Amino acid sequence: MRAALLALLLAGCPPTLSRPESEAHLDALAAGERHYRHGRWDESAEAFAGAADAAERRVDEDEARYRRSRALRRAGRHAEAVEVLDAIAAREPPSRRTARALFDAALLRMEELGDRPAALEGFERVLSEHADSGLAGRALHHRLGAFGEGEEATKEAFLRRLDRELAATRLHDDVLWALHDLHAEAEDRAGARRALERIVAEHPYPQGHRWDDAILRLAEMDVEDGRPRDAIARLEAMLERSEDTTVVGSYTLPAFIEAQLTIARLHRDAGDRDAAARAYRAVYDDFPRSTLRDDALTELGEMQLGAGEREAGCETLLEVALEFEVGRARRRAAERLGVDCPEEAAELAEEEAERAREAAEAEASEGRDDG
Repeated sequence: MRAALLALLLAGCPPTLSRPESEAHLDALAAGERHYRHGRWDESAEAFAGAADAAERRVDEDEARYRRSRALRRAGRHAEAVEVLDAIAAREPPSRRTARALFDAALLRMEELGDRPAALEGFERVLSEHADSGLAGRALHHRLGAFGEGEEATKEAFLRRLDRELAATRLHDDVLWALHDLHAEAEDRAGARRALERIVAEHPYPQGHRWDDAILRLAEMDVEDGRPRDAIARLEAMLERSEDTTVVGSYTLPAFIEAQLTIARLHRDAGDRDAAARAYRAVYDDFPRSTLRDDALTELGEMQLGAGEREAGCETLLEVALEFEVGRARRRAAERLGVDCPEEAAELAEEEAERAREAAEAEASEGRDDG
């Protein structure tokens, strides 16, 4: 019965069913790793070559050849490493090592072989053929870094081409950010704004990985242009978007906390203390894991004291000093208590003394138990 069931299962398996790796392949692969760990680069490269020859599947062969290229690089045999990488990249259809082989070969040509034209061609192939891979951003960085001073027009034309060709890829918001940087360097604020607005519109949260940075930068520009209310509205819309998003994979970005704290500061600077207080409290209440919670409460307490709200300010600063044991904001709160809030400072000193006594007793108890 078992034999019949196995035959039935095998008959229904697709032709891509993985086959077992050969023992010769596994032995050679282990030898290559062993040599590599001990710095025997040449021996490692040869062992990996043997592993590739003994591989039964293409995925195993490509992996062994990639590891061989890595050993060759460590041995200083850069031209041979590039030859191996080129062979991996040339195989069809693309495999899991194709983009990596293209990128590594381009980097070696740029940094070790001095073949700049071929290196740039390799980086561009990563961009055009593997724009959704994790290496595309690094390829873009190296390709843009190759433009020299005085080549801004050529660089912009290159980015405009990528903008058209890669609009449906994960790399597109990086392209738009590069356009923003280019316009900002040229002091073209309108062009920089357009690029950022496109990031927000075309690559929204949670998929777009530049969305939050773009909104924060736009808010900064609003403030720089004397439009703090626009900045507040932009940041509040950002927070509302995060609260309304229920897509799997969404999460609290650090930018959300930064946005909430920025809203509080903008309201404070505009003299709207009630709105500022609500925003400061929102940092503390809505983001329980944030490291900015003590900063928010300390700034709130300082604002209250500055406005003559002594009782509220002292209570807020005491809350910081009691809840947060360390940190710059906690030290600032304790110092301000010592200057403006003598009763609360005395309460803090008493609490700290009690904590010290409890710690000493606990340490003594542990010592007795150990004895």
